[in-house]
Amino acid sequence: LYVKGRLPDFDNNPVISIVGPRSVSDFGKKAAYSLGYRMGKAGFIVVSGGAIGSDTYAHIGALKANAKTVLIMGCGFNVSYLEENRPLREHIKKCGCLISEYPPDTPITRYTFPVRNRLISALSLGTIVVEAGKRSGALITANHAIEQGRDVFVIPGSPNCSEYKGSNALLRDGAKPLLDASDIFNEYIPRFPDKINIE
Repeated sequence: LYVKGRLPDFDNNPVISIVGPRSVSDFGKKAAYSLGYRMGKAGFIVVSGGAIGSDTYAHIGALKANAKTVLIMGCGFNVSYLEENRPLREHIKKCGCLISEYPPDTPITRYTFPVRNRLISALSLGTIVVEAGKRSGALITANHAIEQGRDVFVIPGSPNCSEYKGSNALLRDGAKPLLDASDIFNEYIPRFPDKINIE
């Protein structure tokens, strides 16, 4: 792996990933930001993919909490990608790190981003799906998490809303419903009683 910034201690700290679509609803934006902030404030390392939409809001929330956040890239570091998010990546390098499995000059392809999603889930104890339609890339990350034996938490949505078709399918298949941040805290406090501070 290639790293820019300082690699956090993944083994001895609680780590959570937050994922969702690029074209995220207003509720999804608020949820990703709030969860990034609350997880970061409680002592979690927040992992996401740095894309426009849910990922960006999750990273910004964690940064607002002065927490460590990790951005997994789907291309090499030297490739011009999402220039509007360059300031975000520069900030993350100072408060966490960027990670890529690709050599620095590796360009973006339709395959590099879905492949990198397995790293997002693998580095985390659990993956939070903010929202996901039937073809959302967030489902790829969730399925990797399931295959890796990680937890998957999903915010339930209306069965009538297309942006929750994938999310609700995950819940039907056994993912854990996320109704409040305390659902995450209660899951991991027994494992990290000295690392998670919910005050």
